[in-house]
Amino acid sequence: MKHILIVSKLTAIMAFTMMTSLTFAGGGVSFTASAKNMVEVGERFQIYYTVNASGSDFRVSDFGSLSVLSGPNRSSSSSIQYVNGKMSQSTQLTFTYLVMATKEGVVTIPPATIRVDGKTYKSNGLTIKVLKGNAPAQSSPNGQRQQAQSSSAGQSTSAPSGTVKNDDVYIKALVSNSHPYLGEQVIVTYRIYTKIQVSDLSVKKLSSFPGFWTKDLSDNNKQLQQSTRVINGAQYVVADVRKLALYPQKSGKLTIDPMELECVAQIRTQTKRRKSYDPFGDFFDDPFFNRNVKNIKVTIKSNKLTLDVKPLPQENKPVSFKGAVGEFTFASKIDRTKLKANEALTLTITVSGSGNLELVEPPAVQFPTDFESYDPKVTARIKTNGLGVNGYKKFEYLAIPRNPGDFVIPATTFSFFNPKDGKYYSYSSDEYKIHVDKGNGNSNSITYSNSAQEDIHYIGKDIHHIKTGDFELRTISEYLFASRLFYVLILIPLMLLIMVFLIRRQQEKRMGNINLVRNKKATKIARVRLHKAEKLRKAGNDKAFFDEIAQALWGYIADKFNISQAELSMETVKQKLDERQISKEVSNTFINVLNDIEFTRFAPGDTKGKMENIYDEAMNAILQAEKALKH
Repeated sequence: MKHILIVSKLTAIMAFTMMTSLTFAGGGVSFTASAKNMVEVGERFQIYYTVNASGSDFRVSDFGSLSVLSGPNRSSSSSIQYVNGKMSQSTQLTFTYLVMATKEGVVTIPPATIRVDGKTYKSNGLTIKVLKGNAPAQSSPNGQRQQAQSSSAGQSTSAPSGTVKNDDVYIKALVSNSHPYLGEQVIVTYRIYTKIQVSDLSVKKLSSFPGFWTKDLSDNNKQLQQSTRVINGAQYVVADVRKLALYPQKSGKLTIDPMELECVAQIRTQTKRRKSYDPFGDFFDDPFFNRNVKNIKVTIKSNKLTLDVKPLPQENKPVSFKGAVGEFTFASKIDRTKLKANEALTLTITVSGSGNLELVEPPAVQFPTDFESYDPKVTARIKTNGLGVNGYKKFEYLAIPRNPGDFVIPATTFSFFNPKDGKYYSYSSDEYKIHVDKGNGNSNSITYSNSAQEDIHYIGKDIHHIKTGDFELRTISEYLFASRLFYVLILIPLMLLIMVFLIRRQQEKRMGNINLVRNKKATKIARVRLHKAEKLRKAGNDKAFFDEIAQALWGYIADKFNISQAELSMETVKQKLDERQISKEVSNTFINVLNDIEFTRFAPGDTKGKMENIYDEAMNAILQAEKALKH
């Protein structure tokens, strides 16, 4: 007992030492806060505070106008890793608050604090924008609704109402700005509200957007992000089914038609029953146990949207403005300013920001007259999210100076209109001074002043003047196309395909004749069984040996003459052999072997000495029968 106690103490000390080393094996402490950055009045959402260590004394000073429904709800997780003989442990501690937005505005949540190993750590602060809520109207909030194809999930009941109410499930079209400028980005969201269970959501009719350039912001590969909101005292499940960025292309009033969705709504029907004081009554009223539900196919329709698009102001409109609307930045660079004639340079202009970026046209670059320039190569990287479209668009201008000298590429101006403050802005690139030295004599280029041939100056060897006068034409080489070999090579695969098809049909026809197949395979199957019987004989397994020999002989006759197992007998075998005019000697040999097998299988005494004789007789009987049947 004393030794056991000492070992237990040592084990406890080692375990404590190991856990201590694991706890401090991690890296630095990280304490972060996260939440949605945009919500609506009445929406419930969660705020998370996560630290990658075990901490205490967690504090949050203020949540502003947000109403705290529950929290902090603490959860933790840990993991142990063993890599290359080293053990490490990681711990994550999370504090969760369930809050609800109560009024419109911007809520700023200061950093939270927590103590880890005697030190105080601060999280990041949060800024949450609370938008105006979209409560349903008291009558017909979703416009027209059609119900059809209702089916009861249980027995039919006399429910007072078997329909879906207008405020049970509906869809609303929301627009971020109903009075945008021409070309300004507008976000349209189609949002479904439901306080009953729905399934099989599908689009019946999409909205049309005449007068708009559109960009889909929805991620069709992800599931709908759901949240809960309290509207007029009722709790709804809310999800955005579609979101688009629209860019109006003309001013005035523009109308967006409604969007129609179909779904299956599940409503509960109540049967009249007497009151009961059963304490489990509410439990079995749960929809999982209550089969008194009805599935109703419902068509819901969003509201129609009307946007009053304002034209862009003409006052202070720059000459270089080409329709860019949004918030943009501008940058330019050139790959070199010193080069030789007939060498190329690249001027790159990048426009980045948010707005109608995909509609931004290439800025006009004025190259010197001695430069040969080309249309720019356009590269765009556009990102979409719930807030709209952003990214960059890059224009690469290739220019080739044809003559030596000093040249200047003047500044390029890019202008855009910012709808937030209603003003025009202009950016200008640097002015680039280019020094061009005389090119090499073997340059593969030409310069010309007009289209006359005599004015073209020959520089390289890759361009020749058109020959004039009489000259002889001769065949350089023969081509495979349209030659005899060409047609032969086409016909060979076709003939092979026909042959394969005919052979395949013949094989299928043969395989379809079951009797013929059995007859052809009878000898092969019998040989396989005799080979197996030979192995059993050598192993001394007499019972299995005689069973296999019997199956080989009876199976051979059944397959050769297409006899079912139920009709097999000595008389049937003799009759079939006589019908084929097999000699009496062969017929008697086959019958005698069958009798010897049956007698030996069930006779008392030692049968091991008889196995070799029986095997030879069976082999001889099948060979004689096969030879006689072929004649």
